[in-house]
Amino acid sequence: MVNEVVSRENPVQSKSKITTISIIASGGLAALKFVVGLLTGSLGLIAEGVHSLLDLLSTLVTFVAVRVAAKPPDANHPYGHERAESLGALAGMTLLGATAIIIGYHAIVKIIWEPGAPKVTIWSFSIIVISIVVDFMRVQTLKRAAKHYQSQALASDAEHFSNDMLGSAAVLLGLLFIYLAKYLPLPVWLVERADAFAALGVVAIAFKSVWHIGAEAIKSLMDDVPEDLLPRLQEAVEKIPGVVPGAVTVKTRFVGNKAYVEATVGTLRSLTFEKAHELTETIEQAIREELDGAAEIIVHAEPIHTTDEPYSITVRSVAARLDLRIHNLNLYLVANEMRIELDLEVPDNLTLREAHTKSELLETALQQEFALPVKVAVHIEPRNETPRSSIRHIPSMEKVRQALADLTEYQHVDIDEVLLTDEGLVVTLIMTLPGDTSLASTHTIMYDLERALKLKVPDIIRVHIDPEPEK
Repeated sequence: MVNEVVSRENPVQSKSKITTISIIASGGLAALKFVVGLLTGSLGLIAEGVHSLLDLLSTLVTFVAVRVAAKPPDANHPYGHERAESLGALAGMTLLGATAIIIGYHAIVKIIWEPGAPKVTIWSFSIIVISIVVDFMRVQTLKRAAKHYQSQALASDAEHFSNDMLGSAAVLLGLLFIYLAKYLPLPVWLVERADAFAALGVVAIAFKSVWHIGAEAIKSLMDDVPEDLLPRLQEAVEKIPGVVPGAVTVKTRFVGNKAYVEATVGTLRSLTFEKAHELTETIEQAIREELDGAAEIIVHAEPIHTTDEPYSITVRSVAARLDLRIHNLNLYLVANEMRIELDLEVPDNLTLREAHTKSELLETALQQEFALPVKVAVHIEPRNETPRSSIRHIPSMEKVRQALADLTEYQHVDIDEVLLTDEGLVVTLIMTLPGDTSLASTHTIMYDLERALKLKVPDIIRVHIDPEPEK
């Protein structure tokens, strides 16, 4: 039945149809049980009638809860309204608990002070059998629907009618016991109290339902999650390369059947922003595989220092934290002391005092970062923030070409650009070298060429050399 409804309608319509059918069934059964119970004087049937009436009210609550839960998120409820189902389930269990207390009180009164067997007729048995059959059909339908939609409200209704079915069975046994007393020598004291004992059976079953469904609803409203969920998610995240083990915190909440996950993960400080973003997407995918159906996953990547972090990464991370740009970094271990030499880029519109303040800030931060003593040597280099006016100057290009021709020890060097600026000449060269030349040797060759060229052409203020491997 549920599968047919699901295939034809959306979830809201399906759940509403199921609860509507349940409302009609509850109302009809409650009326029949009351009438037969009053006519025969059966406390068990009256208890069942009251129970069915409360089930009717509970189903009405479920109907409203399902409609409210289907509303999309809004400004006041950014996580949606699915918890209305938990509230509906809790309300239904509260009504059921109150009913059980009232029925239990009257059953005890009848057992102790007012014993007496009710009148047993064919109608007594008929209404109970009909009730059991109807409840059985409803329980099967509601359980499948609750599982399919992961609905606490429908699960609460299913529990209600399971309770009804078992309670009806208890009443049926009590009535059968009273009926057999006409033909068998059964104890009078038990016959007079059998109906009340059946009512107590209904009460016991009702309290079991209240405890089970009510506890689940409260857990949902209190953001309770399975004990093994967070450790499983944390373990799955820590296995991902780039995540620092022991630096993962995961929080999860369920709103209805939708999971919302927040994870804070420690990452290596060497990761670029793009790499960190890729890592967060990998983490999201790992969480979705572990927690199928998660509605939203938020991952916060927090760069942290690790004990095995390379010294160069530490220096660059400190500079980045201070929003400073460095290059030409060199590190030396002298006995038990760390010596750091680097070039610090600062805007060229700063004064020496302003630039030195930034340099001192970087030095202090580096000294605090390392456990061993640190000495820092900072070369301040102005950084051009805006394009400079320049022209291509043919005579200057010829001058550079002639100088390169005189430097016969440097082969395979081509001129890419020669620009004339207000400060002097800026030269860009392309130098071809064997592909197996080491980077250290490449840098030395380019440095020597730069110095030799500046000696030949004093007007040069800057030389850029682009090394290319031989093809």
